[in-house]
Amino acid sequence: MELKNYVKIYNDILPVKTLSNLIRYANTVNFEEAGVIANENLDTINKTIRDTNIYFLTRASDSMTDVHWTALLANVLKNAINKYFSDLKTKNEWARILDIGILKYNEGGFYKYHVDHAAQIPRTISTLFLLNNDYEGGELCFRNSDGSGEWCVKTKANTLIVWPSNFLYPHTVKPVTKGIRYSIVGWAL
Repeated sequence: MELKNYVKIYNDILPVKTLSNLIRYANTVNFEEAGVIANENLDTINKTIRDTNIYFLTRASDSMTDVHWTALLANVLKNAINKYFSDLKTKNEWARILDIGILKYNEGGFYKYHVDHAAQIPRTISTLFLLNNDYEGGELCFRNSDGSGEWCVKTKANTLIVWPSNFLYPHTVKPVTKGIRYSIVGWAL
C-alpha cells in the first residue's frame, strides 16, 4: 500500500472570479496567531513549531459575509471529501466538517511536521485549499511516519488537497521566503 495514493489533489475548485473575491475577503479579516495542540492544551502559541495566522470561519458570525464564505467553503470541502472517498472506491463514513479557517503565512511563516488528529480534536480527514501562488516557498510536504520519503505538493492556486488526518500522514508547510501564502484549512470528523 503506497501512502501517497491516499493524498488526493483537485485543481480548479472555484471559478476565477469567486477565488479572487475570496482572496480579497481574506485581506480584510482580523487574523490571530495560530496555535498548536500541546499536551492537553489547545491553541498553545509556539512560534518554534508554527508561525502563521488564522481566522476561523463560522456560520454563527454576526457578519453575513463570514456566514456566506463559511457556507460556500463548507460545501466545497464536503464535495471534495465525497469525491475523495469515491476516487478511493471506499465507504464514506465521515460525519461532518469540524472547522474551517483561513490561514495567512507571512514571509518566514511555517508549520513544522505534525499530524492533524489528536485526542482533544479527533479529526478524520484533512483538507487544504491553496488560494494563491504569488509567493515563494510555503510548500505543503508529506513524509512517511518514520521520517523518510518526503514529497511536496506543487504550489498552484485554486488547488484543494485531501488526506487522512492520522499518524501516517505527517506534513509540514515549509517557510514562505517571499510574499504571502493564503489557504483554507478544514477538517472532518
